[in-house]
Amino acid sequence: MNDQILAEAARWHIASGDDAMDWDAFTIWLEADPRHSAAYDEVALADGVLQEHRATLQDSAPDTAGKVVPLTAVNDALSRDTAPGPAGGGAEIVRPAFGKRTRWAGMAIAATLAAVLAVPQFMAPAAQVYETTAVSRKIALEDGSTIVLAPRSNLTVEGRHQDHMALSGGALFDIRHDPDRQLTITAGGLDISDIGTRFDVQAQDKLVRVGVVEGKVEVRSGSLAAPVQLVAGKGLSFDGRAGTASVAAVRSEDVGAWQKGRLSYDNAPLALVVTDLRRYAGAEVAVPDALSDRRFSGTLVIGDGDTALRDLAQVMGLRLGGRAGAWRLEQPAR
Repeated sequence: MNDQILAEAARWHIASGDDAMDWDAFTIWLEADPRHSAAYDEVALADGVLQEHRATLQDSAPDTAGKVVPLTAVNDALSRDTAPGPAGGGAEIVRPAFGKRTRWAGMAIAATLAAVLAVPQFMAPAAQVYETTAVSRKIALEDGSTIVLAPRSNLTVEGRHQDHMALSGGALFDIRHDPDRQLTITAGGLDISDIGTRFDVQAQDKLVRVGVVEGKVEVRSGSLAAPVQLVAGKGLSFDGRAGTASVAAVRSEDVGAWQKGRLSYDNAPLALVVTDLRRYAGAEVAVPDALSDRRFSGTLVIGDGDTALRDLAQVMGLRLGGRAGAWRLEQPAR
């Protein structure tokens, strides 16, 4: 959150306890920028937390200038009925009491901002964990962004602004653009950062694919020499086991096409294709190590998992052995 906006919100919060509060101007300020309302709520919450937990807080906290403000002194200032007079004067100026305590405006602003910085453990909401079984689930974030979590997938959402996530499985992200908020998704050894775009992520163990429909995302990993920028129409395939990544063009209609009952591939390893069929079609199939790196290009219809497996085996010249619920892909007998 912008420090200047936080400071303005703190001033409005302090003024709200005064009979002379200019409510019309306050309303105009709130409506001028959606960040204003969020900042005001944050400041009000921080002030309440500061009062409730001041006995358990640390002895000091950073102020907005990077110095240390002793919280004991802040608390004393908040509870006094007087404030220091002008420099050089010995008199003290009596301030009007707001509710049950007197607020000295300058110290109150510092205290509120210090609370925002010093007590995030009281303010951060608990992590939200979403898990799907055989059907997908649509998740709405507080800022209007949406996520469609694929079947048999898991997503954890954390942070005061819901901007830190961890994904296992698949999800289609539609993130509202906000330059002051950067979403970061951790998936299979990758960190995917975004400030507003539409993209799909498929992650299973150390294999991750990212496809971008709109906007731009940045992908980072300790295995990669440098961050990778992906724009609309580009996709990335990452193998965390080998520490390699490749970027290729993707068709926008193929990104997130699992929602429409189909999966499209371009030179994908068979192990990855089979993983997708387990997730999206519930098809249980074993693949021997000797075949796991065989490459597949094409489109599979996933309405019926057994049919999709038969189509895959036929296209790749393999034999589908076993039975429904326990299939095996095998080399054909010679």
